Amino acid sequence: MNTDFSLSVFDAAIDHYDVYKVETIGDAYMVVSGLPERNTCHAVEVAKMALELQEVIKEVTVPHMEGTSLALRIGIHSGRDHPPVCFL
Repeated sequence: MNTDFSLSVFDAAIDHYDVYKVETIGDAYMVVSGLPERNTCHAVEVAKMALELQEVIKEVTVPHMEGTSLALRIGIHSGRDHPPVCFL
């Protein structure tokens, strides 16, 4: 796949998981699972989605930066008062 980088690549990938895109701020793409509908597998959904996005990003090219690959920095937060949130 030779795709121009676009957040639509991420949007398409997250459709396979029970996650909700909260917002995109600059280069941060934030999703949450377990909201607005509670689920019991929210941590698994977020982790699997993050692993898939790491694979998806390997196939993305940046047209004006030939030979340059992209990398993701992924952080997952889960706590007692809220479901897992993933920042990409």
